[in-house]
Amino acid sequence: MSRLLTHQFKQLYINEADSVFRFCYYRTSDREVAQDIAQDTFLRFWGALSRGGGRIRNERALLFAIARNNIIDWYRKKKAVSLDALIEESGAEGELFSDTSQKEKIEMDYEARSLIGKIRELDPLYQRIVYLRFVEDLRPREIATILGLSVNVVSVRLFRGLRQLRRLAGYEENAPGL
Repeated sequence: MSRLLTHQFKQLYINEADSVFRFCYYRTSDREVAQDIAQDTFLRFWGALSRGGGRIRNERALLFAIARNNIIDWYRKKKAVSLDALIEESGAEGELFSDTSQKEKIEMDYEARSLIGKIRELDPLYQRIVYLRFVEDLRPREIATILGLSVNVVSVRLFRGLRQLRRLAGYEENAPGL
């Protein structure tokens, strides 16, 4: 049984460590704090996995719920931290590349940073849901579990958040394909 739990945990860690770190980093804007919180998240998850004998219905949702609670605990202990560091630290630093694929990657990174910035401008009611759905690629059911909401509430807020994001990003509401 222990070997099976260890394998289950390793697989989850391999699949989700980067996502949990990004989630923590997005919320704290501090690389070291995000690493600490992510590490503590996996330790707590291991405890839950061990106590439950490996019978966790939705491992990813539980993992993000633990991370969210750890972040809340951190904020309660610390002063408010600016989220602007994420954009500054993830920039391309003005380097010039001759390779077309590298240029395209930089352009995609810029667009992604721009959209994350726009997500931050959303009404707080929609921010987390849009972030979890499109940056962390969680399904509405998983988001509902993490945030303690119904799937219907998540779906409605996601729809409204996307509508608001389109307006903020300068896309026309009635444009074809939107």
